[in-house]
Amino acid sequence: MDPMIRMIYASRITQLGSADVHDILNSSRRNNPALGLSGMLVFADGFFLQALEGARSRINTLYARILRDARHADSAILHYREIDKRLFADWSMGYVLSNEKNRSLFLAFSSDARFSPLTLSGAAAEQLLLELADHARVIGAAAASAG
Repeated sequence: MDPMIRMIYASRITQLGSADVHDILNSSRRNNPALGLSGMLVFADGFFLQALEGARSRINTLYARILRDARHADSAILHYREIDKRLFADWSMGYVLSNEKNRSLFLAFSSDARFSPLTLSGAAAEQLLLELADHARVIGAAAASAG
């Protein structure tokens, strides 16, 4: 049995329309549960930052496919390690878009005025994703209670 891992990678977006983001999310949300994968995708300032959790062989296979995807360039693994517990177990693929409500979180992890995840350490990338996920869950809970 494969050990469970968490991999975080960043890539520069080469070509992407709004339909592409929806296609990526729909495909992930449809396929990941059956593969035992969870994770979170962030889109900000022309970059993807993504965490993937699950069996090592499945994560490796998925990342190989991402590397062949023309929408990604300059892809780099920022964090890759065995885990005992998932951080994003409640999301087949959570999604966070940079906006005015969370912009300060992105900039807190940036040495520049623009967010560039390729410069993040693995620990910083993981911490940013955790904070963004917590922020998204709070906003989602507030919206649900207001509705």
